[in-house]
Amino acid sequence: MNEVHVTVLSGMEEWLKKHFPIVLIPESDYQHADFMLADTFSNKLDTFKGVKILHTNENHHIDLNRFDYCLTHELVENDRCHRFPCWLYHTLSKPNWQATLLQHETKLTAESLTSESRDFCAFVCKNPVGKERNSFVRHLMKYKKVNCGGPFMNNIGYTLPRSYEIKQEFLHRHHFTVAYENESSPGYQTEKIVDAFVARSIPIYWGNEKVEDEFNPEAFVHARRFKSEEDLVKYVIGLSNEPARMAHILNQPILQDADVFKKCEQDLIDFFAHIFERGPGSIQRTSAQMRRAFLQQFYGHGLFRTIRNISRKIRGKQ
Repeated sequence: MNEVHVTVLSGMEEWLKKHFPIVLIPESDYQHADFMLADTFSNKLDTFKGVKILHTNENHHIDLNRFDYCLTHELVENDRCHRFPCWLYHTLSKPNWQATLLQHETKLTAESLTSESRDFCAFVCKNPVGKERNSFVRHLMKYKKVNCGGPFMNNIGYTLPRSYEIKQEFLHRHHFTVAYENESSPGYQTEKIVDAFVARSIPIYWGNEKVEDEFNPEAFVHARRFKSEEDLVKYVIGLSNEPARMAHILNQPILQDADVFKKCEQDLIDFFAHIFERGPGSIQRTSAQMRRAFLQQFYGHGLFRTIRNISRKIRGKQ
């Protein structure tokens, strides 16, 4: 493969350099690149004249009128879209995380959990949006204190620094971690449940209704399995008083597919090889599609985002 001139605005520079003959074109000179990889928050992707590759970790619907190719959480696979959820993006470059998720760790016992003197439950969040999450945390706190270490609902006297290591240490000191997504969409799977797994804290999860396709339901508490929030709270409270049952959950296999990281790596390589080999000009849009993309970006997209953000703030306060 010849050199590939690409501007990368999504944090995958090192991965691309590892697998392809990449020449990185700086953002300031992006129109001289043949390819651009960026997220939905980059306005340069819409003005770029070359091949547009979207990589998003957000719950944004993908519109192929605007982009040539996309990496997304959506449950779709074709020659222009590849499913690459946020949790895999965060885990792919962390061998130690992969080792934990593959259960390359010492088994826990009821005695070890008791001797560690863990607190009940952790919650780390800065975004007040999330009606289901906020309701559950407040409900749970009526029975036992939930240690909230993020800016939102903070009750520990300080705010955790933005550091994965410090967050992991904090979560590890708790039997449970509230791992609710901000919102629910099929396939939308962020790193929240993985953060808890890596810290060896039992995740209490709500969000992706397809989560059990990727993670063993016996390894976490799945909120959707309960008829009501009250039933979920009672279950968690009861479980917290039984170290043997908690240890059993923490020792369960986590991943449904032990080869998921190898497959993910190879699938990504194949997807980008397909893009780079096809080269610029391989995706043709009709004039109607181009007009629609223009209207969505310059009229609909910004307005929609503003309205959505206002709505989320309102719902987050409920």
